[in-house]
Amino acid sequence: MWAQPSGEMCAKSSGWQSSPARRYADFKQALVPLAAVQNTPRLSIPFEPHEWLDDRKARLRNGLERLAHAARNGTIPGGSIENGTLKLDRLSADVPAEADQLVLDLYRRIPDVRITDILLDVDKATGFTDAFTHLRTGVPCKDKIGLLNVLLAEGLNLGLSKMAEASNTHEYFQLSRISRWHIESDAINRALAMVIEAQSALPMSRFWGAGLTASSDGQFFPATPQGEAMNLINAKYGNGPGLKAYTHVSDQFGPFATQNIPATVGEAPYMGSDPVRGRIVR
Repeated sequence: MWAQPSGEMCAKSSGWQSSPARRYADFKQALVPLAAVQNTPRLSIPFEPHEWLDDRKARLRNGLERLAHAARNGTIPGGSIENGTLKLDRLSADVPAEADQLVLDLYRRIPDVRITDILLDVDKATGFTDAFTHLRTGVPCKDKIGLLNVLLAEGLNLGLSKMAEASNTHEYFQLSRISRWHIESDAINRALAMVIEAQSALPMSRFWGAGLTASSDGQFFPATPQGEAMNLINAKYGNGPGLKAYTHVSDQFGPFATQNIPATVGEAPYMGSDPVRGRIVR
């Protein structure tokens, strides 16, 4: 018996051997079978790549010809060419100016309320605080105000010390004890799943999506100078070393996968890597 690099335990005898971890398996196993692609009626592009490339070249050629014709006649939509320089007109705002007054009027109508009171109402409807169980006993945190203060400190990057200074109900050591025994990544994921499940039942959620699409983005985090020795110098964010956290978010506003990727590479190869390995939206 041995452990794979991914942490999966494998065993081997004279008669059988377990399958390898999916993470380090052949990438072809994650691809859609060729026969299924050929018979998929929803496929909106031609199966042969040269047909798609020829079509794109024709569209590009047609677009450049129309742009050249508009440039000669001075009829470029939303722009003009002056002294060999392309100048674009400023876009008009889609939101009318009166909308600002409406927003201010709505804010004046909303009473002042504590953030923790709002979160308590959300917890009453979803029960998301039950996800933060004690690491040893498995009992949900009974001090909900303290738990919400810790979550706010994490979400606002405020830190427990400053949150304790801003709070009139909890001291630093109380918040630190709650953070130590109740806050972990699995608990946060469970709580987030409960909130997303509840909000997906709201009528307005149909305007967001059905959880079938996702978007991805990378966030750069600077590293210490020692990162230069690890070849972590990036080509986009300056000469400072660092890493990128590449996060996949569903159209229900739920992050379902996060990867640490080098800052020296493009994000495109990682766009579908985590969903391909079977990560699903909770």
